Amino acid sequence: MKKIILVVLVFMNTTYGNGQTHEIDSLKQLLQNAKTDTGRVLLLANLGFFYSFSQPDTAMLMSMQALEISRNIGFKKGEAKCLNSIGNVYTALGNYPKAMEFLLQALKINEKINNSYDKFSNIHNIGNLYYLQGDYRQSLDYCLQAKAFAEQTNDVSRLLLTFLVIGRDYFDLKILDSAMLFAQQANALANKAYVPRTIGGSLALMGNIHFVNGENVLALEYFRLGVPYFEKGDNKPGLSGAFLGMGKVFAKTGKTDSALFYSRKAITVLGKNGFQKQVHDVAIFLSSFYKENGNKDSTIFYMELAKTVNDSLFSQQKQQQFQSIAFDEKLRQLDIAVVESKAKEERKNNLQYAAIAVALITFIILFLLLSRSIVVKTKFIEFFGVLGLLAVFEFINLFIHPYLSHATNDSPVLMLLVLIGIGALLVPLHHKLEKWITKIMVEKNKKIRLTAAKKTIAQLEGERNE
Repeated sequence: MKKIILVVLVFMNTTYGNGQTHEIDSLKQLLQNAKTDTGRVLLLANLGFFYSFSQPDTAMLMSMQALEISRNIGFKKGEAKCLNSIGNVYTALGNYPKAMEFLLQALKINEKINNSYDKFSNIHNIGNLYYLQGDYRQSLDYCLQAKAFAEQTNDVSRLLLTFLVIGRDYFDLKILDSAMLFAQQANALANKAYVPRTIGGSLALMGNIHFVNGENVLALEYFRLGVPYFEKGDNKPGLSGAFLGMGKVFAKTGKTDSALFYSRKAITVLGKNGFQKQVHDVAIFLSSFYKENGNKDSTIFYMELAKTVNDSLFSQQKQQQFQSIAFDEKLRQLDIAVVESKAKEERKNNLQYAAIAVALITFIILFLLLSRSIVVKTKFIEFFGVLGLLAVFEFINLFIHPYLSHATNDSPVLMLLVLIGIGALLVPLHHKLEKWITKIMVEKNKKIRLTAAKKTIAQLEGERNE
């Protein structure tokens, strides 16, 4: 086969629990007691996420219900979460153009409200779509972006997920050393934080890597170790992937009965819940398996099944739709990059102007302080002191703005409070500095006047003596 499927990785998101059934029951209980519409939206979106692993139709209903509520109340953050959840369901159902459409809607909203935390999910899921389309380089690019978001927020659960999907991409790009490195990192973090889905996913990834390397005993062991974690989370795509991996190992080692047993389990566990990509991969394997073992009827049956599913997943119309949407998004991202580049250049110029203003005011004040002939009034010093204070405040504001924007998630109230705090520190410092400079300047003025007076007296006395 052209590749070994790592089905679990495609459907992972960023919410985790110790068991799917427990999480669903807890969320249902919270939903019954929810007192606000915003709370109901977030709970329904989370329920939609969990059901996407086993019951996509149910997940779609809950996500659509939450989307309607969020739009009625103008809850943009909740709307983006629902759109992301719907995109995941369409991914599970194999409608990739529709999935991309909803995920991009979610991304645009999160960009508009500067919700960096949820942009991670959008970017991660878009990367998965490219992976499913076989564009592993593009998938890796998006996953590396997601990794950068995870590192910015120092979110361990998201970081270990990015390790896993990056390892998956390296695997399909046939860079196996890097794939194993990221799989091991994901497994270590997942075990430390006890995230069952990621533990199972990392074990499945390592099983596939060992299988490609011809290490069948190790591969089989890793697949077996992953099964309980997928069962615990009711993760049908992941469980199917583990069974399929075991079936391939047994087929390669000549154990046809076991190969048939586990490959059939791989397709049976999926039921009638969609997951067409997984059905397609199992059907491809079984058609090849039956062909090698001389079972013509079963070979034809699974070849036709694979063809039917493949036509549904990758019809020419769907491919064109996906490529069109992807192309428009690339153009949009280019426009965003141009705007951001201009903003950075403008900020750089403004910082330079502010720095020049601070330096110029400082130079003038120092010149006046050190001058032995110029008498300066107190109000003149006060005027330049205020100018200096404003220039310093503007410089600090320009310098910290990007960091402040990220830290406060562009909240006007929080940003204003921080700037007020900075002002509260600068004003007393300015008063002390101004008082000190004024004192020095007054003493200097006295000395200049005294010196001038002595010269005048000496001049008058000289004229009198003449």
